[in-house]
Amino acid sequence: MKKILGLLLSVTFAVIISQGAGASGFNPGRIIDDEIFYDSRAMGSAAAVQRFIEQHTPACDTWGTGPSGHGNTKAQYAAQRGWHGPPYVCLQNYHENPNNGENSFDRGGGAFPGGISAGQIIWDAAQRYQINPQVLLVMLRKESAGPLFADSWPLRSQYKYAMGYACPDSGPGYTANCSSELGGFYKQVNKAAWQLRKYRNEIQNYNYRPGRVNRILYNPNPACGYRDVYIENYATASLYIYTPYVPNDAALAAYPGTAHCGAYGNRNFFYMFREWFGSTHVNSTLLRSHDNATVYLVSDNVKYPVPNYDILAALSPLGGVGFVSQEYLDKIPTGQVANRLMRSPDGTVYFYDSGIRLAFTTCAMVAQYGMDCGNSMLLTEAQVNKFYHGPRMGHGYKTTSGKRFYIQNGTRREVLDDKSLALQQYDQGYNVLGESAIQYLPYGAPIVREAAVVRNRDTGHQKLISSGTLHNIRHSEYVDQTLQSLGGGVLQQESINKLPQTEQTVDDYVKNPAGETFLITNQGKKKVTKPQDIPVSPLALSDETVRSLPGTGALDEVVTLKSSDNGTVYVMESRQKRPIVAMEDVFAITKTERPTIAWLSGETIRKIPSGNVVFAPGKMVKAPSNGTVYVSDGYDTLIPLSHFDQAADLGVNGAIRQVDDKVVEKYKVSNRVLSPYVSCEGRNYLGMGGKLYELNLPSQKPYSLQSKTCAMLTKEAKLPQFVGDPGGTIYHLKNGTLHPIRSWQKFVDLNKENLPIIKISYITVSLLAKGELI
Repeated sequence: MKKILGLLLSVTFAVIISQGAGASGFNPGRIIDDEIFYDSRAMGSAAAVQRFIEQHTPACDTWGTGPSGHGNTKAQYAAQRGWHGPPYVCLQNYHENPNNGENSFDRGGGAFPGGISAGQIIWDAAQRYQINPQVLLVMLRKESAGPLFADSWPLRSQYKYAMGYACPDSGPGYTANCSSELGGFYKQVNKAAWQLRKYRNEIQNYNYRPGRVNRILYNPNPACGYRDVYIENYATASLYIYTPYVPNDAALAAYPGTAHCGAYGNRNFFYMFREWFGSTHVNSTLLRSHDNATVYLVSDNVKYPVPNYDILAALSPLGGVGFVSQEYLDKIPTGQVANRLMRSPDGTVYFYDSGIRLAFTTCAMVAQYGMDCGNSMLLTEAQVNKFYHGPRMGHGYKTTSGKRFYIQNGTRREVLDDKSLALQQYDQGYNVLGESAIQYLPYGAPIVREAAVVRNRDTGHQKLISSGTLHNIRHSEYVDQTLQSLGGGVLQQESINKLPQTEQTVDDYVKNPAGETFLITNQGKKKVTKPQDIPVSPLALSDETVRSLPGTGALDEVVTLKSSDNGTVYVMESRQKRPIVAMEDVFAITKTERPTIAWLSGETIRKIPSGNVVFAPGKMVKAPSNGTVYVSDGYDTLIPLSHFDQAADLGVNGAIRQVDDKVVEKYKVSNRVLSPYVSCEGRNYLGMGGKLYELNLPSQKPYSLQSKTCAMLTKEAKLPQFVGDPGGTIYHLKNGTLHPIRSWQKFVDLNKENLPIIKISYITVSLLAKGELI
């Protein structure tokens, strides 16, 4: 089990840290190191090789009974194609007699006397020619048809040239032209291993050699071009002799696919080896043994144990993890556990991450990061120089995921935003590095500011900072819209836990310390001039918070409200919200066709008690249960109308609105009918021609209208001189007395100023005193 864990760790480490010459990690001059390529004991035994094969091949359909994907079984499909019938021998089941070539296809699909397994064949060849069995396994994967590692019902022909040995690209269209004499699995594996060893021993006889620049084609087609490659070792040269093409950039980018003018053998070898066995490079800086998963950073004859993946990833500029014997590692003195501090031979202490080294200018700054200069790892100059030289380390630290911290006194204080830093006069500069590099630091109190919104990075929940305390937010359209303008940022739960919190919730009704109250509307905050009219308690916030809320001005004297989720407009009356019947009533009540309606999205409007439906004062309504038409007086009274003439003389016009009986029942109905002679706030008026004229009629009792109704009616300062009744009689109105005019000519003579004749009803005529005929 220990060996398996070590293997898994080595694969994981290689994926994390292998960088090589390009982003893919592929270095054409150093595909694999000699120390790995020629390590024949790498897998330990033939049984280990066989186990590896069994773990990396699918379940076998030896007798072809499974579906072919073509509507029949695999065996039936094979017969249709003219292929041989079962058994179909999978790699994990394959055996062959080295002496006569007899194999599992001839002997029932599995093991037989005299036959040895594929794992044994590979292991024996590896030992015989001193080639790493891992190399042979990868070559089998990249060269075999299928490949054999992925095929659940291989044909005999797939084993014939399984290693691609003696198969040059000299056929038509640069296809493989294999030698039939060298076919067969045992021959292919042994000849491939023999050939690789021959390249090593007789490299001077081949075109590609280590230690010099070699011109290597991109593709069997010479028209695709070439690349000059400096080959660094025998193993890489051997791969190019075996498969004489270097992958172009497009082929590397397309892995595991294809690209124009691509060649894939050496590319596939590199990636497949990394996938199965880890790094293709041995490194003298990061080392481990096969039997122990611990990785060490070795420098200046000291080995520093690497405690975790994060540190290992940060050390990736030093190269991949190399395997050496445990005996070799045991001879090197052990130093401290590797941390985030390295020291160069000249004494400079660096923080390192993301391939960068950042110098500390003082040990005091090192202490801010919770570390000690004396606890830094001493590296060689060459090792230090593998890291890019970055800026100096300061308090500011931003992670690659966007989190921002101010490192102080051995803690990481999360920063809400730039403004928070500026208000506390902290340096706003920062370095962008990985978060794992400061994971060891505990969270400190975050750096925040007043009047800002904090969002929890984990849950998305938002809170408002006011008076230094986090307040809950009851989310609604206009509250969110208004608070968003305050700005703020995102904090981790660990940071939020460091701040004072209250259960109080910010909604759309707030007040400042001076007691001024504000509603948060679709236009931002609006001051409430008569807070006593709103029977809801506002939330007390700091003066700075309230001042920071966008919005200016105050609500109209006649306060009209509307909820964001329905179209009803309310007017505030007697600490109730009363729904207004129609927009024409809204216009009439507010005396403008562009009223300031406070659109609210929070709970305030829902908390205000609801009252009866409101019509604009001075409007005609009726209930369906009877024919009485009423004129609305204020917001709570209905005046019966005996004739439409009274309404017309007063200027009450428009359609008669029919409303529910239950609405009418909630209004007070006057015991008097409406008269054209009315009183408004102590002054008497007579309605004539749709306007009110101030006039006292001693013999008549005026109907006293509410001020809201009076405000809806049009008043005229100067009494008319000439009025006319429906019968055509024209009167001269003088001192409150009507004098009938005998003829049109007389009217013309009297009307020197060409004044209009105001039409009045018989009812209004009856209220006025009558004078002599003129």
